[in-house]
Amino acid sequence: MNRSEFLASTSAAMATGALGGVAQIPGGRTFVVPFASAPYPHPSRAAGYTYQGHHYDAATHYADASVGIFIPDGWRPEHGAIDLVVHFYGWNHTVASAFAIYRLREQLARSGRNAILVVPEGPTNAPDSGDGKLELDPNGFARFVGDLCAWLRHGGLAPTERPGRIVLSAHSGGYGGAGGVLTRGGMNESITDVLLFDASYGYYDAFAGWARARGKRLASIFTRDTIAGNVVLMGMIQGPRPTSNVWLASDLTRERLAVRDATFAFSGDVAHDDLLTHASWYALLLEGTALDARPSSTGS
Repeated sequence: MNRSEFLASTSAAMATGALGGVAQIPGGRTFVVPFASAPYPHPSRAAGYTYQGHHYDAATHYADASVGIFIPDGWRPEHGAIDLVVHFYGWNHTVASAFAIYRLREQLARSGRNAILVVPEGPTNAPDSGDGKLELDPNGFARFVGDLCAWLRHGGLAPTERPGRIVLSAHSGGYGGAGGVLTRGGMNESITDVLLFDASYGYYDAFAGWARARGKRLASIFTRDTIAGNVVLMGMIQGPRPTSNVWLASDLTRERLAVRDATFAFSGDVAHDDLLTHASWYALLLEGTALDARPSSTGS
């Protein structure tokens, strides 16, 4: 896509506010654009998907190639590269609902991290953890990131298309996308942090294997829904020498999250669907990543 094509595809939507149901917010610019490398459509859901006797057809639930992109005010490339936060939402959501309900954009802005937030449309309003191209295609995530960074440069939004550090975050059923990316996405060396919000339902080998590598940090905040999965992850990551920190979620602080070891935090009184927004935990966990602060921001 060249610059004129970029402007044609986005200017009308920006002018009318027709961003796939996503409104602009203070603190940055939001775009919702389609990418051929987005999770869907994909052969894995060409015939749709059936869950508990209900069929979710492909045309309604697995045809949207939208990608939500939020560029916070003051963002600039660090070290000549584009740092990213890529979020995988859980069941029965869309890009629009994930932005609105979990305040992902506001929390990235609050964190002060110098990165662009990216939310690909996974299953559209379906109880499904599959993530199409990003979960199942070899190097699918590498293609997606390449397309995204090229789009930013061609649109005049970034002076480079070289990806830098990448943070993955996943809520609930979003574990399928994040786990698939770590399994076969082709960019594990660039991924510095993985943030799980009640998302330890599977892909344990992928999460633990990645987390054991030098310089990587997994942080998992969880409720009773995923106690068993988090215990499995703790055991797989620790090995013979304990290298994990385990806290009550209410005791999490910036200082404790700054330690670059695996971190687990249990919340017994916050609902599964409130983990990202309660006490701005999404912003807090972002602050503890390897991402730099924006030059004009000190966080909050």
